[in-house]
Amino acid sequence: MIGSSSARLDPAPRCSACAEVQGGVVAPGGVIFDNGLWFVSHHTGRFTDPGELIVKARRHCESLSELTREEAESLGPVLRSAVQTLERVVPAERIYAVSFNERIRHLHFLLLPRTAQMPRGHVLSDLYRRGRNLLRRFGLARNPTADERADAATRIRQQWTS
Repeated sequence: MIGSSSARLDPAPRCSACAEVQGGVVAPGGVIFDNGLWFVSHHTGRFTDPGELIVKARRHCESLSELTREEAESLGPVLRSAVQTLERVVPAERIYAVSFNERIRHLHFLLLPRTAQMPRGHVLSDLYRRGRNLLRRFGLARNPTADERADAATRIRQQWTS
């Protein structure tokens, strides 16, 4: 198993992604792709639409920063191939690639096709952003200044590692 000093080598207790990688949970249609580092299958949720895929790190880790060099270098091509394939198979206007890792603390990316019948944008995050922006616009919540955003960008640039 591939590991890094900051990531767990063993599956996390009750991690549903690890359970699927180990074969304890079988997604509809089974494994779509597995290169030994990344595992792709259909979303296992009861209310998901056809073509909603999940790209999971085969090894249990919880952050992009925990990836080994090999895992990181293979992630882009895996995501690209998965999206290209979805675009050929599912009649979607867009394929969203998102990674929240909140409910399931295992690094994974949801690939969510948006069909013409669905509203544009990620509805929940759009609602949050629009609500936050309204509160800021009316002075009910503090709006960060351009200088604060520039300072954050400067600090990020200074800390950037290749």
